[in-house]
Order: sequence, then structure tokens, then C-alpha cells
Amino acid sequence: MKCVSLNGPGECLLTVQLCEEECVEDEEDVEFYLLFAGSTQRHVSSTLKVSHVTLQAVCPAHDRSETVRVMLCQARPGGSVEPVAEECFQFVQDLALDMAQFLVNAAGKTEGALLLDECQIPLKECERLDDTLALALRHLPLPAGWSVLGIDLGTEPGPQDTLLHFAAKRGLRKVALFLLQQPGGKEALQLPNKQGRTPARVAQKRGHTQLQKLLTE
Repeated sequence: MKCVSLNGPGECLLTVQLCEEECVEDEEDVEFYLLFAGSTQRHVSSTLKVSHVTLQAVCPAHDRSETVRVMLCQARPGGSVEPVAEECFQFVQDLALDMAQFLVNAAGKTEGALLLDECQIPLKECERLDDTLALALRHLPLPAGWSVLGIDLGTEPGPQDTLLHFAAKRGLRKVALFLLQQPGGKEALQLPNKQGRTPARVAQKRGHTQLQKLLTE
């Protein structure tokens, strides 16, 4: 078995090349799965049979840059699952994960808010960024006690640019939805920045209508 990564718009496809001895003859009901085993996360991906010796699968998101073990398994009718082959695969940290880590660390920090405010992202890139950044945030281990406000929720926060303001400025709806589900997300909805604008007001001012509705529901 040989795994090759093919990057496409918004996704990463893995092509798995089978050796002749790994091929299954005349068994259309046999399904192949890839099991990724990393240091902190495990993933299972189904595959699509492209030819007699070629499979394709969507590469799962991972929380760190590392080499993982990938096992190819076949599932036969009746429930039996058998390992077929094993290979190594290298996950490489990309810009989305770098940015996710920066955002998590910048929560509640004045200097972080200033850097976020200066972060200029072309409008045409925001939609793709929303997908990749939200995916990276979902797979990033958050520090113990972390919140969107970056502070102890028992204290009263003052006006500040939160991560929710960052998402509102750029129309990042999926990122905003992730943040709303985290500790401090609901409190950040009502928190104005230093210009006196809540995240919903920021989204309205920037013309992000759908995001504004999400932030006012």
C-alpha cells in the first residue's frame, strides 16, 4: 500500500495504491477503510474504489504535525474486519492551524486584539478561510479553563475586541458558530468593543447579513 496526498480546493484527497497481493478478486461487497493512529487522535475514513488497484479517501483533519500509522482494513459481508496493509503518513501543519492556535492564545489579550484588528484578509479568501479555520479550531485541543473571553468567567469583562468580533468583521459564520458553543461564547455576544459595537452590530456594519442573524438569534 502507498498513500499519496492530493490537495484540492477546500479538501485533501488521499490516493491509496494497492499491491497485487492486497487486491480482492471478485468481491464487490468488500469495503475498505483507513485507520489513522496518531499520538493523541485516531480517525477512520471510508474509501472509494476508483479501480482494481486504486482507492481514494478524504484525509481527516488532525490536531498536530506528526507522522502517524495508517492501517488499511477490509470489511466483508457478515461483519468481519481484517487488516490488509500498513503505511506511515505525515501530517504537516498548515496556515489554518497556525491561525487557530494564534486565535486561541490571543483570546482576552489586548495585544492579541490589536494584531487581530490589523489582520487583513481579502474578501474572496474569507469563505475558504471560514471552512478551514473552523475545522482547525474543532480539532485543536483547547487549554484547560479556556473561554472565548480568555478570562475567568466569574469576573465582569470590560469593552474589548473578542474572537467573536474578529469573526463578525470577516463574515466567518462557521467560526462564529464554533465560538458560540464554547465557554464565554454567549457572554461575548453582549460584549461591546471599544467602539461600543457588539459582534452582531459589527456584522451588520460589514454587510454580513446571515452572520448578523446568527448573532441575534
